[in-house]
Amino acid sequence: MTAPTPEQLPRLSPGAVRLSAALHARAEKATVPRATVMEAFTAALPGTARGEDSRTALATLLEELSDAGTLRLPHGQRNKWDAGRPALPEQIRLPAATPRKPAPVTTRRSYRPELDWAHTAYLTSAHHEDLALINRWFRDTSNRHEFRVPIPLRERSYEIFQDEKRLDGLLSGALFAPGRLTLEQLGTFREPPPLAYRLLGDGDTLLVAENSDTYATLRDLLTPNPGRTRGVAFGSGRAFEASIETVKEIHGIQRIVYYGDLDPEGLSIPARASVTATQCGLPSVEPASVLYSLLLSHASTPGQMVSDERAHTLTAWLPPRLRRRTHEVLLSGRRIAQEATNRNQLAGDATWCP
Repeated sequence: MTAPTPEQLPRLSPGAVRLSAALHARAEKATVPRATVMEAFTAALPGTARGEDSRTALATLLEELSDAGTLRLPHGQRNKWDAGRPALPEQIRLPAATPRKPAPVTTRRSYRPELDWAHTAYLTSAHHEDLALINRWFRDTSNRHEFRVPIPLRERSYEIFQDEKRLDGLLSGALFAPGRLTLEQLGTFREPPPLAYRLLGDGDTLLVAENSDTYATLRDLLTPNPGRTRGVAFGSGRAFEASIETVKEIHGIQRIVYYGDLDPEGLSIPARASVTATQCGLPSVEPASVLYSLLLSHASTPGQMVSDERAHTLTAWLPPRLRRRTHEVLLSGRRIAQEATNRNQLAGDATWCP
């Protein structure tokens, strides 16, 4: 499998970026054993790895990296998965383009103190070419602190590489593994996309809808009597995986409740966003259980076929009472769009309010 270019990849969640970088720094060959995956997970996301939902978080991130083409999971081979739920692979495979662990490249370059680790790290000549440009930036700005004032990622990337997307491509690789480069060192940050929301009351809950029409329905129906709902937000599909960071700007939010489609993408989004939320000090993302229960009362339509292992990973985010029925929907290659619970139905049933 050939590694996709940054332009071909969907924007990875912050947790997936960190895990990918840690995996690439530790991989001695294309096939990476379970023990190495766990080491990388603990190094990249120590708080998440020690949490009670660590298995679900790791399974979710591995599926995300698999979807993006940055690693391959064992499909159709039950002996390559453990017996837990969700199951975790006994090994993964990095793209064929990833070299086996090379000997340190002999270089006469003299790196600045920020890059001391590069003298002994296992890096390719291509890595050293990127580091040469980063090293020059460290040198040129060493006594000019005004040039290290943080600016957005793609602006800094253009400044260093004359390529606004180069840092995007490097973040999930070996150069940004734990103990190596950081965005803080480069005076940059990933700016999360804005989250569209409407404040309704004084409660402690943010209710997020995946799609725009459902967002409008929930907003309008909750406006007269919001209860615990402080605001309703439009997740805008996968954008929510990154925009969830901006929930920190909404005062008083102690719960984040999500409602989306019952399909692989709709279930992946909140699970990935939940990992990001806990990493930045927000509460984890909860399923809007009553809304999902209502959604399961509707007929399913053709969707995407998934494996049994992936169906278990996707449904792990839901409460136990909804997992079996949702698993059956996914395994049959069906889906249920959240728009099935339309405004007329919800207007006549107040039990769904979070």
